[in-house]
Amino acid sequence: MSEEVKPIYAKGFFTMDLSGTVRQYTVFYYTDPKFYYANLSEDEYRRELSLLRRNMQQFLDEEVIRINGVRVHAKVVYVNVGLLTVNLPFIEFLITFKGSLRSGVNNYEDEYEEEVTEYPYDILWWLPGNVVEVSMAGEVNVKGNVLTVKVSEGTRVGGKESITFIVDNV
Repeated sequence: MSEEVKPIYAKGFFTMDLSGTVRQYTVFYYTDPKFYYANLSEDEYRRELSLLRRNMQQFLDEEVIRINGVRVHAKVVYVNVGLLTVNLPFIEFLITFKGSLRSGVNNYEDEYEEEVTEYPYDILWWLPGNVVEVSMAGEVNVKGNVLTVKVSEGTRVGGKESITFIVDNV
Protein backbone atom coordinates (compact mmCIF):
# COMPACT_ATOMS: atom_id res chain seq x y z
CA MET A 1 0.00 0.00 0.00
CA SER A 2 1.26 3.43 -0.91
CA GLU A 3 1.97 5.86 1.92
CA GLU A 4 -0.42 8.28 0.17
CA VAL A 5 -3.33 5.90 0.88
CA LYS A 6 -4.97 6.96 4.17
CA PRO A 7 -7.74 5.23 6.14
CA ILE A 8 -10.90 7.29 6.60
CA TYR A 9 -13.50 4.86 8.04
CA ALA A 10 -14.12 1.20 8.88
CA LYS A 11 -17.15 -0.99 9.57
CA GLY A 12 -17.07 -4.41 11.21
CA PHE A 13 -19.91 -6.94 11.31
CA PHE A 14 -19.62 -9.94 13.65
CA THR A 15 -22.08 -12.81 13.93
CA MET A 16 -21.81 -15.65 16.43
CA ASP A 17 -24.00 -18.75 16.14
CA LEU A 18 -24.94 -21.33 18.78
CA SER A 19 -22.01 -23.54 17.74
CA GLY A 20 -19.65 -20.74 18.87
CA THR A 21 -18.53 -19.90 15.33
CA VAL A 22 -17.84 -16.21 14.74
CA ARG A 23 -17.92 -14.81 11.22
CA GLN A 24 -16.48 -11.34 10.81
CA TYR A 25 -16.85 -9.08 7.78
CA THR A 26 -14.80 -5.90 8.03
CA VAL A 27 -14.44 -3.15 5.45
CA PHE A 28 -11.83 -0.40 5.57
CA TYR A 29 -12.34 2.72 3.44
CA TYR A 30 -9.46 4.88 2.23
CA THR A 31 -8.66 8.06 0.42
CA ASP A 32 -6.18 7.48 -2.41
CA PRO A 33 -5.28 10.82 -4.05
CA LYS A 34 -2.69 9.31 -6.42
CA PHE A 35 -4.90 6.35 -7.51
CA TYR A 36 -2.54 3.66 -6.20
CA TYR A 37 -5.19 0.94 -6.17
CA ALA A 38 -6.89 2.04 -9.39
CA ASN A 39 -3.57 1.74 -11.23
CA LEU A 40 -2.52 -1.74 -10.06
CA SER A 41 -1.86 -4.30 -12.79
CA GLU A 42 -3.39 -7.77 -12.38
CA ASP A 43 -0.11 -9.16 -11.01
CA GLU A 44 0.32 -6.20 -8.65
CA TYR A 45 -3.27 -6.65 -7.49
CA ARG A 46 -2.67 -10.34 -6.66
CA ARG A 47 0.53 -9.45 -4.77
CA GLU A 48 -1.32 -6.71 -2.88
CA LEU A 49 -4.07 -9.15 -1.83
CA SER A 50 -1.45 -11.59 -0.58
CA LEU A 51 0.32 -8.83 1.38
CA LEU A 52 -2.96 -7.58 2.88
CA ARG A 53 -3.92 -11.11 3.93
CA ARG A 54 -0.51 -11.70 5.58
CA ASN A 55 -0.58 -8.35 7.37
CA MET A 56 -4.12 -8.84 8.71
CA GLN A 57 -3.32 -12.41 9.78
CA GLN A 58 -0.23 -11.18 11.63
CA PHE A 59 -2.35 -8.56 13.42
CA LEU A 60 -4.92 -11.21 14.36
CA ASP A 61 -2.19 -13.58 15.59
CA GLU A 62 -1.04 -10.87 18.02
CA GLU A 63 -4.52 -10.57 19.55
CA VAL A 64 -5.59 -12.82 22.41
CA ILE A 65 -9.20 -13.81 21.78
CA ARG A 66 -11.00 -15.94 24.36
CA ILE A 67 -14.46 -17.44 24.40
CA ASN A 68 -15.43 -18.59 27.90
CA GLY A 69 -11.81 -18.34 28.99
CA VAL A 70 -10.41 -20.54 26.21
CA ARG A 71 -8.12 -18.93 23.66
CA VAL A 72 -9.28 -19.17 20.06
CA HIS A 73 -7.47 -18.18 16.88
CA ALA A 74 -8.90 -15.97 14.16
CA LYS A 75 -8.14 -16.73 10.53
CA VAL A 76 -8.43 -14.55 7.43
CA VAL A 77 -10.45 -16.53 4.87
CA TYR A 78 -11.00 -13.84 2.21
CA VAL A 79 -9.62 -10.46 1.19
CA ASN A 80 -10.67 -8.15 -1.61
CA VAL A 81 -9.85 -4.63 -2.79
CA GLY A 82 -12.50 -2.62 -4.57
CA LEU A 83 -13.11 0.95 -5.66
CA LEU A 84 -16.00 3.26 -4.80
CA THR A 85 -14.28 5.76 -7.12
CA VAL A 86 -10.71 5.87 -8.47
CA ASN A 87 -9.58 7.74 -5.34
CA LEU A 88 -11.80 5.94 -2.76
CA PRO A 89 -10.74 2.29 -2.43
CA PHE A 90 -12.00 -0.17 0.15
CA ILE A 91 -10.53 -3.40 1.50
CA GLU A 92 -12.80 -6.24 2.65
CA PHE A 93 -11.83 -9.05 4.99
CA LEU A 94 -13.73 -12.18 5.98
CA ILE A 95 -12.39 -13.64 9.22
CA THR A 96 -13.57 -16.60 11.27
CA PHE A 97 -12.91 -18.21 14.64
CA LYS A 98 -14.71 -20.67 16.88
CA GLY A 99 -15.13 -21.26 20.58
CA SER A 100 -17.44 -23.33 22.77
CA LEU A 101 -20.62 -21.89 24.19
CA ARG A 102 -22.67 -23.18 27.11
CA SER A 103 -26.19 -22.65 28.38
CA GLY A 104 -26.24 -19.63 30.63
CA VAL A 105 -23.60 -16.91 30.87
CA ASN A 106 -20.93 -16.75 28.14
CA ASN A 107 -18.05 -14.36 27.67
CA TYR A 108 -16.09 -13.10 24.66
CA GLU A 109 -12.78 -11.32 25.37
CA ASP A 110 -10.27 -9.71 23.07
CA GLU A 111 -6.93 -8.34 24.23
CA TYR A 112 -4.82 -6.27 21.88
CA GLU A 113 -2.36 -3.42 22.06
CA GLU A 114 -3.81 -0.09 23.12
CA GLU A 115 -3.85 2.63 20.49
CA VAL A 116 -5.55 5.90 19.61
CA THR A 117 -7.80 5.56 16.57
CA GLU A 118 -6.76 7.43 13.45
CA TYR A 119 -10.22 7.21 11.88
CA PRO A 120 -13.79 6.54 13.03
CA TYR A 121 -15.31 3.07 12.88
CA ASP A 122 -18.48 1.21 13.74
CA ILE A 123 -18.95 -2.35 14.96
CA LEU A 124 -22.06 -4.51 15.00
CA TRP A 125 -22.25 -7.81 16.90
CA TRP A 126 -25.17 -10.21 16.43
CA LEU A 127 -24.92 -12.75 19.24
CA PRO A 128 -26.88 -15.98 19.95
CA GLY A 129 -28.12 -14.62 23.28
CA ASN A 130 -28.96 -11.36 25.04
CA VAL A 131 -26.05 -9.09 25.90
CA VAL A 132 -25.83 -8.31 29.62
CA GLU A 133 -22.48 -6.49 29.91
CA VAL A 134 -20.03 -4.79 27.56
CA SER A 135 -16.59 -3.37 28.20
CA MET A 136 -15.46 -1.51 25.05
CA ALA A 137 -14.38 2.01 24.18
CA GLY A 138 -16.81 4.14 22.21
CA GLU A 139 -20.54 4.72 22.19
CA VAL A 140 -22.08 1.33 23.06
CA ASN A 141 -25.72 0.47 22.36
CA VAL A 142 -27.37 -2.86 23.21
CA LYS A 143 -30.75 -4.09 22.01
CA GLY A 144 -31.25 -7.68 23.12
CA ASN A 145 -28.72 -9.79 21.24
CA VAL A 146 -27.46 -6.96 19.00
CA LEU A 147 -24.58 -4.77 20.10
CA THR A 148 -23.41 -1.69 18.21
CA VAL A 149 -20.34 0.39 18.97
CA LYS A 150 -19.46 3.73 17.41
CA VAL A 151 -15.84 4.79 17.86
CA SER A 152 -14.72 8.32 17.00
CA GLU A 153 -11.33 9.31 15.64
CA GLY A 154 -8.91 9.99 18.51
CA THR A 155 -10.46 7.43 20.89
CA ARG A 156 -8.15 5.25 22.99
CA VAL A 157 -9.04 1.62 22.27
CA GLY A 158 -7.55 -1.77 23.00
CA GLY A 159 -6.28 -3.38 26.09
CA LYS A 160 -9.01 -5.80 27.12
CA GLU A 161 -12.52 -5.72 25.66
CA SER A 162 -15.34 -8.05 26.59
CA ILE A 163 -18.96 -8.97 25.88
CA THR A 164 -21.02 -11.03 28.31
CA PHE A 165 -24.19 -12.63 26.98
CA ILE A 166 -26.71 -15.26 28.05
CA VAL A 167 -27.62 -18.25 25.89
CA ASP A 168 -30.72 -20.26 26.79
CA ASN A 169 -30.06 -23.58 25.04
CA VAL A 170 -26.79 -24.82 23.63
